[in-house]
Amino acid sequence: MGEGLQGMDRMEYEEVVIERTRTLPPRLELVVKIAAILIGLYEILFIFNFNYTLYDLFSRLGLKLEFLRITFQPKQGEAFVLAMLMAITFLLYPIRKKEKYFKKVFAYDYVMGTVGVISMIYLFAVYQRYILMSTLNDTDVIFGLLAIIMVIEATRRVLGWVLPLIVTLFLVYGIYAINFDWVRFVQQLYFDEGIFGIPFFVMTIYVFAFIFFGAFLLRIGVSDYITEFMISLFGKRPGGPAKSAVISSALMGTVSGSSVANVLTTGTFTIPLMKKAGYPPEIAGAVEPVASTGGQLMPPIMGAAAFIMAEFLNLPYNKIIIAAVLPALVYYGGVYLFIDLETKRLGLKGMATNHFKTMTYFLRKLYILLPIIVITVALVWGIAPQIAAISSLGVAIWVAWISRDEIYGNEKLYVAVAIIATLLMFLGKDIGTQTAMMLLAMFIVLVVLGVMKKGVAFNEKFYITAMFLLFIALAKYLGMTKEQIVLMTGVFGIVFSILVGYRSSHDSGRMMYRATYEAMIDAGKTSVSVMLAAASAGLIQGVLTMTGELTNIGYRLISLTGGHLWLLLMLTMVFSLILGMGVPTTANYIITSLVAAPAIYMLVRSIEPYNQPVPGYTVLIAMLSAHFFVFYFGILADVTPPVALASYAGSAIAGGDFWKTAMNAVKYALAGYIGPYIYFTHPEMFLITVAEWNLMMVLRVAYYLAATLFVMYLLAIALTGFYSTNLKKWIRAVFGVIGLAGVTLNPIVIGAGVVAWLGLKLYGKKHCPGPEPL
Repeated sequence: MGEGLQGMDRMEYEEVVIERTRTLPPRLELVVKIAAILIGLYEILFIFNFNYTLYDLFSRLGLKLEFLRITFQPKQGEAFVLAMLMAITFLLYPIRKKEKYFKKVFAYDYVMGTVGVISMIYLFAVYQRYILMSTLNDTDVIFGLLAIIMVIEATRRVLGWVLPLIVTLFLVYGIYAINFDWVRFVQQLYFDEGIFGIPFFVMTIYVFAFIFFGAFLLRIGVSDYITEFMISLFGKRPGGPAKSAVISSALMGTVSGSSVANVLTTGTFTIPLMKKAGYPPEIAGAVEPVASTGGQLMPPIMGAAAFIMAEFLNLPYNKIIIAAVLPALVYYGGVYLFIDLETKRLGLKGMATNHFKTMTYFLRKLYILLPIIVITVALVWGIAPQIAAISSLGVAIWVAWISRDEIYGNEKLYVAVAIIATLLMFLGKDIGTQTAMMLLAMFIVLVVLGVMKKGVAFNEKFYITAMFLLFIALAKYLGMTKEQIVLMTGVFGIVFSILVGYRSSHDSGRMMYRATYEAMIDAGKTSVSVMLAAASAGLIQGVLTMTGELTNIGYRLISLTGGHLWLLLMLTMVFSLILGMGVPTTANYIITSLVAAPAIYMLVRSIEPYNQPVPGYTVLIAMLSAHFFVFYFGILADVTPPVALASYAGSAIAGGDFWKTAMNAVKYALAGYIGPYIYFTHPEMFLITVAEWNLMMVLRVAYYLAATLFVMYLLAIALTGFYSTNLKKWIRAVFGVIGLAGVTLNPIVIGAGVVAWLGLKLYGKKHCPGPEPL
């Protein structure tokens, strides 16, 4: 289902809304593929410490492979990754966005790419010496300046002019503020912080693992399953395609940091279906951008900026997940309410059942979602995010092979084996021997069934399952830790899939082989934009730290707003939205968290409850609330006119008017614009801020959530102008005023809203037929 839509020329839309990349000749394409794969290999071996895990495994088998104990400093790893990104960028992205520059790689591209690679490899080579001596020579300064220039140019090619221009202004100010001390400048921005500061560190340690994971989910069909499942589940209902787009985007989320990429990935499937169901292009083109943008807010896999927030606040990522749960529910709840009312206003019916696969099929394949469950449980348990992502990757590959109907095998049997083995994999090593025996017994049962030809054949499904069972059994028997086992399962799962797929005689088996290695290449390519954004934003952070302006800017913002909190929040919102018009979400969050969040923090840090720490941690609720506030608005910039890149992508696919599409997107995303004010003034909604849970606190938070959703409902009625019938303008105005006043969650205002809603429900149809809403 949907193959025709998914096979549409996606590049047609990319030419309109995002940067195109060159189509390279085979030899240069090979260079890009090697660079992308090297990023993944280095990340796995040295950043995820897989080399030490391998050393431990072989040591337990009696082999001391000392070369596996080689180690590099974190900044050396970051430099190597950025060197490979430089090679990819200068080959794929032309110097200008005109047709002739896409046709070939010019000499200056080779020169700049080489300079970019060498300037990063130089840091890799000399960093050990710098750690010992902490002094720079002239060569260090030259290579440092070249690296900074190449990062800015690479960012400009990939992300456009806005972020590089902002970075350049900060750099000019920074070198002037330190009286043109080039040694200090390079030391701060090349060796100590800057390019390789916290943002890029987080990208290499955490975010790449999720990009890797997401690339595999996309290639092996998990994301398609979720989208088609939601379409089949809701498609028969009025507005089904739109509602399914909202829910499937919420389930998948994104770590790419790019709402545009999300729209281009899923929108080529969902938007045509929405149009077929009767939605005008300007509505169909708005729903998907809003849903895709919200993916960065949705646990358990949020956008790249969420990982940086965890590092900035010094909080575990699983706490960020918990804090984001209720705001995410409000966001998608608000979108759903708008879509429901729009559907009723348009009088749309459900789509015919012959458009969808049967629900029986999706329920039978429900186990495909097992990796999503695994990663959620692993993150909530507190397993390191990057290990959780890689562990889920192994499970994803396993169930993807099992789901291939073309390959013979009793599906229920294989699913049961995979689920039981996954549960056993997460058990502690204190019962490792018993666990290993159980896994070995499962393998023997499969062999016996294969010999007897009872639902098992010695084919790809058997081989991939046997490899997983035997490897997990061996690791358990050797007493490896839970973290080591789940990491190895993910990494070796890639190897298993390539080995089995390479020898497969089935088309679906060869497809899995291609999907496996292509996902590794996709991960490297996909990481270019988000990592360059982090490197450039790190330069801004480095300048602010070097010049001591971090605190000063906060005081200036407080002085500018006269110390009025709501005025400061609104100014921050406007600043975030304007900045986001040309800056990716990740860079937007980094800049606003450094510039605006400290001002908000300083204004409320002495007020109850903001002056209290997050229970169990040292960070104050004031800082958590401030960071979440700027985080939300940085994300919403992607659907906010006049730029609104995600909305532009949606309108291009839908063939609708951009401005109408963008204004509809703003309307549907209203919960995203209003919600941050509610969460900031009611920080209990972050859940991790509550010191003690009791019945009264549960009721309070439940009221906050219900009242917030009700406020969104009132505003949806006001803006769509529909409730059972088209409403008169004065009724819409009343609901709009009550809805806006309800942002305070004041019980009296909420009560007035309930009365107004009941009145409309009971008497509205009789007295309220109004003009057709615009």
